[in-house]
Amino acid sequence: MRKFVYVLFFVVLPMVYTNNISAQTNPSSEELHKFFNNEQLLITYREGEALYGTYYFLEIHYCSSGYYGLYGSTVKRTVLGNEQKSNWQEYGTWKITSQNGVNGIFCASTTGNQMFYPIYKLANGSMYISEGVSIVKKGRAICNN
Repeated sequence: MRKFVYVLFFVVLPMVYTNNISAQTNPSSEELHKFFNNEQLLITYREGEALYGTYYFLEIHYCSSGYYGLYGSTVKRTVLGNEQKSNWQEYGTWKITSQNGVNGIFCASTTGNQMFYPIYKLANGSMYISEGVSIVKKGRAICNN
C-alpha cells in the first residue's frame, strides 16, 4: 500500500497536473510582421564550449521598407586566456514567409546569401529560434526610409 501511495503522489499526479511550459506554436504572419517591423533586435548565441567557445552578438535593424542592417561581433576565448574579437556588417532584404508549413523570416543579403529562419512562439509570448539563441528587443530600428 505504501508503494501505491508513493507512486500515486510522486509519479502519476505530477504527470497529470503538469502544464507543458515549453510548448511552442508557430505564430501567424501578422504576429511575426508586428514583431520584426521597424524593430532593433539583439540576438546572441554561442558556438563551441562555454570556456573556449565563440560568442556572437548580432544587432539587427528590420526596417518597414523591407531592408535590414546587421552589425555583428564575436568574442572567442583561446586556451591561453586571450580574446579574439571581430566585427562585421551585413545588409539586405527581409520578409515574413512560410516554408514547409512553418512561418518565419527570410533574409537575402547583398552578398547573395539567403536564409530562412523558422520562428516559434513560446507559451510566455516570447519568440524562439532554437535552443541557446536569445532574442531581445532593443527599441526602434534606425532606418533611412
